[in-house]
Amino acid sequence: MATEPTPQPSASGKGGGWCCLLVAALPFLWFLAALVAPKWAFWYPVWAGAEIWSRTLG
Repeated sequence: MATEPTPQPSASGKGGGWCCLLVAALPFLWFLAALVAPKWAFWYPVWAGAEIWSRTLG
C-alpha cells in the first residue's frame, strides 16, 4: 500500500500578519480622518461598499 507524502508547510515564518494588521488599522484611520475631514469620512464607507459591490458583479 503506497502512501503519498504530505507537503511540508513553509518554514519562512513571514506572511499572514499584515492583512490582519491592515483590517485592524482601518477603523482607527477612519476615525482620525473623521477628525480632519468629516464630510469625506462620512461618505467613505458608502464609497467602499459600492466599490466592493461593483467588483463582485464582474
